[in-house]
Amino acid sequence: MNKIIIILLFPLFSLALFSCANSEDSSSVTTQLGQGLDQPNSNDDQDNVALPVVTLGSCESLDKSTVDNSTVDNSTILDNSSIKDSTVKNCSTVRRSIVDNSSTIDNSSISYSTINKSNICVRSTIDNSSIDNATVCNSSSVAGNATITGSTVDNSSTVTGGSTVRGGSTVSWSTVDNSSTVDNSSTIDNATVSYSTINKSNICAQSTIDNSSIDNATVCNNSSVTDNSTVTGSTVDNSSTVTGGSTITSSTVNSNSTITGGSTVTGSTVNNNTTVQGASTVRNSSSICYATIDNATIDNSTVCNGSVVMSISNRTVQNQIMTESDAPTVSSNSPADSSSSISCTTSISVTFSEDMDTTSITTNTTDTSCSGSFQISSDNFVSCIQMTSGNPTASSDNTTLSVVPSPILIHSTTYKIRVTTGVKDPSGNPMSSQLTGTGFTTSNTKTNGCD
Repeated sequence: MNKIIIILLFPLFSLALFSCANSEDSSSVTTQLGQGLDQPNSNDDQDNVALPVVTLGSCESLDKSTVDNSTVDNSTILDNSSIKDSTVKNCSTVRRSIVDNSSTIDNSSISYSTINKSNICVRSTIDNSSIDNATVCNSSSVAGNATITGSTVDNSSTVTGGSTVRGGSTVSWSTVDNSSTVDNSSTIDNATVSYSTINKSNICAQSTIDNSSIDNATVCNNSSVTDNSTVTGSTVDNSSTVTGGSTITSSTVNSNSTITGGSTVTGSTVNNNTTVQGASTVRNSSSICYATIDNATIDNSTVCNGSVVMSISNRTVQNQIMTESDAPTVSSNSPADSSSSISCTTSISVTFSEDMDTTSITTNTTDTSCSGSFQISSDNFVSCIQMTSGNPTASSDNTTLSVVPSPILIHSTTYKIRVTTGVKDPSGNPMSSQLTGTGFTTSNTKTNGCD
């Protein structure tokens, strides 16, 4: 009986072994993977080896494996696997692995992984991963607290979900949003950053910063900071625009930039032909120099200008100090130096380069001593001509001051005009040096009002 049972079971046992052997590699994954892991490469001794294309087919799974110089198509790679010099495409998934050395990620998903020196293109998604010295392009997405270091993000890609762009990375023609962070000398070029934080970076070339925080960064080249963004400790220049209720704090705005749309400038410097307008507010010890202020509020700040004309229109100015530091100069005097046949009853005037503090321009009205800041003399200022009583007469813009001698001048006499450093502009700036003209000469006859 025992022999009969053994004879009956032997064919069944053999059939089971045959089926198991045939089912071990029914999908050819093991065979292809063995080929992929063992195929020749540039380090082999053979030259010009024809490398086979190894493709992991639909829905295959690789765990703790190495994929080198291969194509992963519509498969899953996870748990400490390594992908080198390969292509991952067509809805494949890479998790907790390393992708490096010029690999290409195409229309796939990578999460909790590290990507080095590779290309992430064509609508791929990078989630909770580290991207170092790589390129993210062609409408791909970097999301879920990923980190981008020393890389390039461009061609309408998106960085979102609290991701970080840093370490000299470049973001161009792309979008950075949803509480992402851009810092450490990264460059934002012709891109949009919204609801994010930008630190120590450059935002240039027509980029748009929307609802974001900019700290210790540079906004330049026609970029826009809009919609309640915050600029702190940064520089905004090269015709950039700050608008939409944004706040500029402890920063510098210059080079033809515009602050508009109800923005607030606090403790900052605004200069170099910048325009502050649109119901903006400048407050808290800010400085506005060489700028135009239009329909804005200046509160407890300094407004200053140098040799250029500063325009303030339709504005409310509160608790302000309006100063400038340029010293006034004499632009011309009348009668002009070296002129002759001047009427002895003429008034004598000096025109300055800016409006003046008229109280600082004084003359001698009591005797012939050379006192006052505006003097006329015919003997090289040993003595001076007495003027009529009262202060010099000022023009409507306080740039030209005129005096009338009393008594009238003497014919055939040369008179010199002197303006001392006692004259000042409204900011208290004196002339840098005393000015003495070469003189004018009165008429040579007792006509033309002369004695």
